[in-house]
Amino acid sequence: MAPKFRGWHKELEQMIYGKEVCGHIEYTTNLIDALNIMLNEDDYDIEVMQSTGLKGYMSDSHEDDEEKDVYRGDIIDIFWEEWPMGYYQENHMIGLVDKDETGTAWIIKDAKHDFDTPEPIPSEIDGISVSMSLPDAEDLEEIFLHNFNLTSSDITILGNTYENPELLEQANEN
Repeated sequence: MAPKFRGWHKELEQMIYGKEVCGHIEYTTNLIDALNIMLNEDDYDIEVMQSTGLKGYMSDSHEDDEEKDVYRGDIIDIFWEEWPMGYYQENHMIGLVDKDETGTAWIIKDAKHDFDTPEPIPSEIDGISVSMSLPDAEDLEEIFLHNFNLTSSDITILGNTYENPELLEQANEN
C-alpha cells in the first residue's frame, strides 16, 4: 500500500491532499524527492503529514458512512469495551496522533482516558478486594497505537490540530 500524505498550507491556512501536496514545489525527478524536500526543510510553507494506515469515522454514530484516513496531526477518540470482574465498562481515549521520538511508531500523544460503568464496580467481591488500575498522566504521555486492536468503528476523528486547535484545549481542560 502506497503511503498517503496531506499537508497544512500555512499561508493559505487550509488542508491539501494527495498530489497537491507536492504540486506546491518545483521538483525535477519524482514525488519521493519532492516529499523529501518538504519533510527536511523547516522553512517550507506546508506541514506534511502521513496517513497512519488506520481508518475512522467523523462521527461516533457513523452517520457519514464513509471511512476516512487517520493522519498524523488528527485528534481522535478511541472506543473500546472491557468487562473487569464481569462488570461492563466503556472506555474512551482522546489524543493527538503523532510519531514517537524515533519516528518509527504511531502514538497518541498526551491522551485523556475516560470510562463509564453503567453498574458501579464494587470495591470488594466475595471477600476479595477489587481495585481499578487506571493510567496516570505519565502513562498517557505516549500511548502506542499498536497496543490496540483497532477497526474503523473504534475510531472517531474529531478533527485535527491545525483546523481545530480548540479540541486539544478542551481535552486538556477535562
